[in-house]
Amino acid sequence: MLFYLKINNFALIDELNIEFEKGLNVITGETGAGKSIIIEAINVILGSTANSSLIKSNAEFLEVEGLFNLELLPQNQLKTLEKTIDLLAEDRQLVIRRQVHRKKKNKCWINNHLVTLSSLQEIGNLLIDLHGQHSHQSLLNPESHIDFVDNLGGQSFLQKKLQLHNIFSQWQSKTNLLNQLLKNRAENLSKKDYLSFQLQEIDNAKLRENEDQELEEKINIIRHTVRIKEIMEMASLALYEGGEEGEPSLRDSLVRLIGHFNSIANLDKKIDHFREQLTETQFKVEDISDQIIEYKDSIDFDSQQLQEFEDRLSLINHLKQKYGSKLTDILFYRDTLQKQLNSIEDNQEKIETLKMEKEEYEKKLADLSLELSKQRNFIARMLEKDIVKELNELNMKNCNFKIQIKQKEDENGIKIKDKSFKITAGGIDLIEFFIASNAGEKEKPLADIISGGEVSRIMLGLKSILSKADKIPTMIFDEIDSGVGARLGEVIATKLSKISHNHQVIAVTHLPQIACRANLHLYISKYVHNNKTCIQLKRLVGNEQLDEIARMLDGEQYGSISLEHAREMLFRKEPFKDEK
Repeated sequence: MLFYLKINNFALIDELNIEFEKGLNVITGETGAGKSIIIEAINVILGSTANSSLIKSNAEFLEVEGLFNLELLPQNQLKTLEKTIDLLAEDRQLVIRRQVHRKKKNKCWINNHLVTLSSLQEIGNLLIDLHGQHSHQSLLNPESHIDFVDNLGGQSFLQKKLQLHNIFSQWQSKTNLLNQLLKNRAENLSKKDYLSFQLQEIDNAKLRENEDQELEEKINIIRHTVRIKEIMEMASLALYEGGEEGEPSLRDSLVRLIGHFNSIANLDKKIDHFREQLTETQFKVEDISDQIIEYKDSIDFDSQQLQEFEDRLSLINHLKQKYGSKLTDILFYRDTLQKQLNSIEDNQEKIETLKMEKEEYEKKLADLSLELSKQRNFIARMLEKDIVKELNELNMKNCNFKIQIKQKEDENGIKIKDKSFKITAGGIDLIEFFIASNAGEKEKPLADIISGGEVSRIMLGLKSILSKADKIPTMIFDEIDSGVGARLGEVIATKLSKISHNHQVIAVTHLPQIACRANLHLYISKYVHNNKTCIQLKRLVGNEQLDEIARMLDGEQYGSISLEHAREMLFRKEPFKDEK
């Protein structure tokens, strides 16, 4: 509930402090006195659009601050609030402050912590439902309609809904885990195929260390066979066979030279030594010549073998580009591939188990969803009748109100009979309110049809019947009595009083029937100070409240009859009941 509001530099307000109470809080005043400025200020701390035109002249910024007590906030909404901001004080009080600047960026605080405007709006929708020219109207949001219906279902219904919520959470968890495992398995299978391909490609090559070097040498020899044979032939002739024109070979020259040395060897030991060395050289020449002839005869140009060697080397180089610059790197990478393949899990057994568990949860969800849907239809039919009755009392005799309950098919949802439906934590139902405000008209969505003067009575009728289901602690009605007469004003006053038994209600009104039922009556007026128009707010009690109600009955020139009438109205009002 909103217990304290502080407004600075807002429109005509320099500074204004307001304390609200439980029950019905009424703001009255003459036309044009600025009553709706208070509502606009509240709207600012709820996150509505605010621009510099609202800032009081000669001020750089406006500031609105509100103190909220969360004692009437339901536990589930309190948990939502705690998740959103995690800033709640131990006494469950919330201070919201917002500044709107002319030149700087606007700022929002919750319990002295800076927050974003979107967070402020989300929190504001949990704290106050503001009806009038503003946008905080939970009944106009189709997503909230299912909660209005469900909250009228009683404790047994809500326990089943909670049970469904828990099962849904478990089903969602299993579904997410299953989807992740399926995704992982698909990725693993794809990875396994790729790794297996790489491993097979390397294994099929049957690589040997240093094989690339050996191939390069063989290829180089085959490519130069002709040149090698030419040189070998020339060497063989020069060393052993001799030239074509009778030139002696190196061997023949050595034999002849050795013969000459033999004839003089006994003359000097040195000569004999030379002869021995020449003889050794002869043997070496003959040995080299034999090797050259053998080598020359062993090599041959084989184009088929050359192609095989080149293809093999090309394969090795291709593998080098993919898996490593050296053969040793490729072989090491091959061992790494094998280890990776061995580490990949299939998870098929886990997947099958999860599928079975998921199916069990889906069966439970289907059974509970159908049961809740059946009960919702019963609640909806009763609610339709009650709301039509309320609207009749508000002089909307020809109104028709319908609650549409439908389901949306979704192939990823849960299967019920032969179809699959979208499932949420609340079940399979989608609920929306429809209304026809005139006889013969077709019902249209509530959010589309209500506008202008009808909005006040339609919203009040809905609030009256749904007030126990609506969990937003504070409701604000800005001049909902516009253009209504005395009899209807009494009906509106009664309904507001009824709503205030379960909610804090703040109402800006022109009707004395509403004002006389107030638990807190605030009077707003304008005054001029230093040639500037200002606003002041005063709490009315006793004769002050009596005089204001008399003024509301007959205008500024009210008399004793008006005072007596006002006294009777105040005497007849029902006492406030705090029904937590």
